[in-house]
Amino acid sequence: MLPEITQENVHIFIPLKVAKVTEMIAKEYNISWKKAMIDFYESKVYSILEREESKLWYEGPTYIFMAYNMEKKGEDLDI
Repeated sequence: MLPEITQENVHIFIPLKVAKVTEMIAKEYNISWKKAMIDFYESKVYSILEREESKLWYEGPTYIFMAYNMEKKGEDLDI
């Protein structure tokens, strides 16, 4: 049986997702990795990613990156 994912342990999944999404942001917006990471950490998408009940942590980096782009463009987030 797989362990249950809770708010207390969801943080285990987040660093790898952040690294991958940060890479995508840096490349797409032609900015440094550090700037991309700070921008992502300050985004609404990241705050949603941190919440276990959102299940965004379950999605792949490309999906999370697309949500970040939507936020940057001022589009409604459907997540």
